Amino acid sequence: MESRTASGGSWDEAVSDHRRRQLLHIGRVATALVAAEGLAAVSMSRLAREAGVSRATLYNYVPDVATAIQRYLDAKDAAFARSVTTAVADEPGPVEKLRRYIREQVRYVAGGEHRAAVAVAEAGAALEGASSARAHQARQPAVLAAILAEGEEEGVFAPAAHGARAMLIGRLLYSAPELLFTHGLSEDEAAAAITDLALGGIAAGR
Repeated sequence: MESRTASGGSWDEAVSDHRRRQLLHIGRVATALVAAEGLAAVSMSRLAREAGVSRATLYNYVPDVATAIQRYLDAKDAAFARSVTTAVADEPGPVEKLRRYIREQVRYVAGGEHRAAVAVAEAGAALEGASSARAHQARQPAVLAAILAEGEEEGVFAPAAHGARAMLIGRLLYSAPELLFTHGLSEDEAAAAITDLALGGIAAGR
């Protein structure tokens, strides 16, 4: 028989929610520490102390500091994917949806916490797979592909392979941090520059 908590949920659900919140807390603390001091300067003992957990508990959640940051960034990206899908759905047509999608993406990568986590992940050779900034873009293809398909169906975007087009727009978005922090553009200016280039390349009848 499945045990229930006082709130009516199952014990397994409560444990799962607690683990998720603890992972986010550990990742948030790890990101702040490493952003301030560098990956090499933050040991698991230090992270456990700052996060308010024992070393044994910490190792039960993550094997190292870099993984704590990566999992935190993954969770933040998943939450962002849900929010951007909702935001885009409120727009009236594919052009407006693409503009909103790009604007939301630029705003997200401009956030200090995300920038710190990406910088840490990029610098941490212990992380496997694609770079975190590129991985963030790779997590959004379904939303972007749907926008591009809708634009083609309505005749406002020229026909093309959705996968290639989505990848290229993702590469444009990958340049957002450089536009913001190297060239000093505002979020609106960076979003406008990327949007103009994207729409100029996919508009029907160009």
